[in-house]
Amino acid sequence: MISLGYAKKGTYKIVSVRRHGKLRRMYNMGIFIGDIIEVIKPGPGPVIIRKGNIRIGIGLGIAQDIFVQPL
Repeated sequence: MISLGYAKKGTYKIVSVRRHGKLRRMYNMGIFIGDIIEVIKPGPGPVIIRKGNIRIGIGLGIAQDIFVQPL
């Protein structure tokens, strides 16, 4: 399990979030625990992910609190 902020390009499953305030922001972006995502552009800077047909930019501060597992 690694932080999304340090993930390389590839496919991952979201497994947990460190802070509950970040969880609400994730839900507002349409990202949920258990989702399968693809990292298109890793950090530093905003992390760009793809979920289905949607691309989402996540700031590095939030990305560091999202933990993913490589698939």
